[in-house]
Amino acid sequence: MSCTRVFGCIAIIVVTGGLLVPGALADIDKKQAKQDWKQFADLCQKYQYVFMSQSEVKKLGKGCIEEWQAWKKEFEPLRETFKERYGTTTAEVLEKFEGVEEPLDVKMPAWQAAAAGYDIDIPRKEAMFAEWAVSWGKDAYRIANLIEDEKEKLELKVTRAEDAVGYFELAKMWNPDGDYDEYIEQAKAVLEKARPQWHAVLKDLKWPGNNPDFAGPGNPDELAAAAIEFLKKNPKWSKPEYDDEHTPIAACVEGKGWDVYKKAPVTEEPTQYSIDIFVAFKGTKDPKTAYCYHMVFYTAEEAGVKKGLPFHYANSKQYAKFRMLMENVPVKKQ
Repeated sequence: MSCTRVFGCIAIIVVTGGLLVPGALADIDKKQAKQDWKQFADLCQKYQYVFMSQSEVKKLGKGCIEEWQAWKKEFEPLRETFKERYGTTTAEVLEKFEGVEEPLDVKMPAWQAAAAGYDIDIPRKEAMFAEWAVSWGKDAYRIANLIEDEKEKLELKVTRAEDAVGYFELAKMWNPDGDYDEYIEQAKAVLEKARPQWHAVLKDLKWPGNNPDFAGPGNPDELAAAAIEFLKKNPKWSKPEYDDEHTPIAACVEGKGWDVYKKAPVTEEPTQYSIDIFVAFKGTKDPKTAYCYHMVFYTAEEAGVKKGLPFHYANSKQYAKFRMLMENVPVKKQ
């Protein structure tokens, strides 16, 4: 049974029997709609701010693939649910969400999320990721070829060749059916030529060891060991400048003592101390070399703080890094 009432030129139709019609557009679970709105808008915003940004995708590197897969696993079924519950057009979504309270921290209206999310082409985006990686690889390869084989420039040549190999391999990960083997082989050829030349230059670069003028307090060997343990437990220190895994393997105290890092604003009493420590890390790209960073380790920040362990924070000094032959790094057996 059905009935139709006409007000002006707008017909409101109510049909019994469970068929969804225009007159029932407002019949939604507003609590569920609010949850769906937030979840879908958050996913669309992540797509816009992360996956549409070359710089963000490049910064994430291989980690972006895992992040993308997790995002896609959540996004694709929700998009279908959103269409089923609230409509396949922005006009339908706008009408459905009339009177639904806006979630906190969501600046994208539901209809705008639909407009953005419904148009996302997943396969095309994955192909674009691969295209970006190829472009980055070509730039790195070009630079590697332009750098002359002078000893002062060999590390940069090796780094750019490694970047080229990594980006071309990343393109293949994004698009397994793509033909990138020739690119990878050419970049590897540049790398395999430059790396032995550079290793030869590194032979005279020795481990500095603890500063003989360190005045304390603390034993330098104990402080160095504590720095390694701290980095193992806190791998997310300031972002490494070398694009590779970083496992701490050796350290030595560089500074002559502890420096006052922060003071109380009125009394100027020290509230945090720091100490300079040189740290070597092993990666995966070149087992014969270590990544070396000039780092700073910090005590807790508090009134009456003392110079000494435990460390509470650490960061590397920007651009203060280089590589060293692993054979010259005093790695202690575990």
